Amino acid sequence: MAYLAVSDLTFTYHGSTTPALAGCSLSVREGEFLLVVGRSGCGKTTLLRSLKPALAPYGERKGSVTLDGTELDRMSPRDAASVIGFVGQDPERQTVSDTVFAEIAFGLESVGLDGTLIPGRVAEAADFLGIGRLASRKISELSGGEKQLVNLASALALNPRLLLLDEPVTRLDPPAKLRFLSAVRRINEEAGVTVILAGHDTEELFPLVDRVARMDAGRIVSVLPPRDFARSADGADVRFLPTVPRVWRSVNGTDEAPLTVREGRAWLRTVCKDPVPETEPTDAATPEKKAAALLSAKDVWFRYGRNDPDVVANLTCSLFPGEILSVLGPNGAGKTTLIKLLSGILRPVAGTVRYDGKRGLPETGRGGIAYLPQNPALLFARDRVREELDEVTEGLPDREDAISRAAARFSLEGKLDAHPYDLSGGEQTRLALAKLTLLSPRVLLLDEPTAGLDPFARAALASVLRESAAAGCAILLATHDLAFASEVSDRAELFFNGKLNACADVRRFFSENRFYTTQASRLSQGILPTATTADELIAELRKEGGDAK
Repeated sequence: MAYLAVSDLTFTYHGSTTPALAGCSLSVREGEFLLVVGRSGCGKTTLLRSLKPALAPYGERKGSVTLDGTELDRMSPRDAASVIGFVGQDPERQTVSDTVFAEIAFGLESVGLDGTLIPGRVAEAADFLGIGRLASRKISELSGGEKQLVNLASALALNPRLLLLDEPVTRLDPPAKLRFLSAVRRINEEAGVTVILAGHDTEELFPLVDRVARMDAGRIVSVLPPRDFARSADGADVRFLPTVPRVWRSVNGTDEAPLTVREGRAWLRTVCKDPVPETEPTDAATPEKKAAALLSAKDVWFRYGRNDPDVVANLTCSLFPGEILSVLGPNGAGKTTLIKLLSGILRPVAGTVRYDGKRGLPETGRGGIAYLPQNPALLFARDRVREELDEVTEGLPDREDAISRAAARFSLEGKLDAHPYDLSGGEQTRLALAKLTLLSPRVLLLDEPTAGLDPFARAALASVLRESAAAGCAILLATHDLAFASEVSDRAELFFNGKLNACADVRRFFSENRFYTTQASRLSQGILPTATTADELIAELRKEGGDAK
């Protein structure tokens, strides 16, 4: 008998006519690690929240869910809170206490655990995840990765048997992401906790999970071990593969699908008999050689409080027309602060910000500077998606056509009458991007623009950014998505110690790095001319005579 059994589950949100889950069925074994993939809006978040009674969405539900033979509806609130843990994608929205100790203890207090037992439970969960040193720290002082580990510890302290993770690493920098996933693997392997993780970023997940379930239109359409998923992937399914098995699949790889970089390099050496010598990457022509900076900061300093440490320290940077610049770096480094300084939301303590050669910034509006915050919902103030798009097209002669084109470009055609807050996280990001691009900005500042986006939406965004840059727009994106940055950027810089460092042409940046680099770069180094994206690597293999699909 399955440990978790979802049987013909159908769910429709209140006020909607289209079900978010449509006869969804799923069987999960005890102790299994299951990855759920699928396009934004396919029902992943709705499914996970339907498995946690306290977070179940409001609407009409049919079908059944049983956990260890007991209907979820018949579990007491205390048992459901203890047995089923949940961690979402935004670390900021999940904390309710001031300190780490109080946050981890909160759930234990809520279920009425004997107070004498709480310190021991807190210590055990914190030490297991390696964050015991943070116990007395304030939540506000933590990085995003540390906050997410605290959220995981809060769930773990309740001794759950089922752990639900909804896009848990989408806002984490690469090292923090690896630490979080390593902790989840330990929970699964050493404590035997059943784990279901829904996510778009599968790069490090395939080697960890037992099976991969794909959702589409509110249903589970396939459940396969990761190597079988890679072998059978075709058409749209290939988009959900990490770089290593995707490259293997795209050139008709035989034998067993590689999942890790080590396995991928071993396979690649059998395909490429004569490894290429290492070559020194050269910088491509950069916008500095073509035009004056459109937006720049010189000797800028910033701190949030008089006695606080400097977040930005003597920083100088330039953004050029037609350029896409990616700013990378750890959570809490100051990337968001930099974007707010460049957008005019924050004022520097010292130094200057110039726009089009003049000191100061233009008024917000059409043809100026557009800013996408990490939380796209901050840009919404209307009751319908159509009204949000209508708001920014006022005065355009082809208003309706512009809205239709933007809706099609960002796959929002079927959502025009929906409330913006009823959209999934990825759909909200797409709506915010549609609003900003309709303003035809000269400068586009994007803070984590791919958070919550499925592979198809990421590809569409890449196309939009390239078109905007070709039209002369200057684009800066702060991101943890290294693969996306390598695909779209002209330059990349690493934010560290209050400054931008390691500024380089994007190929040189990713070729020379070992940690802030892509799977494609790790896979190809020393075997093929260094590729920074999966598509580049596939193209190189085709030159080698591989049978590419």
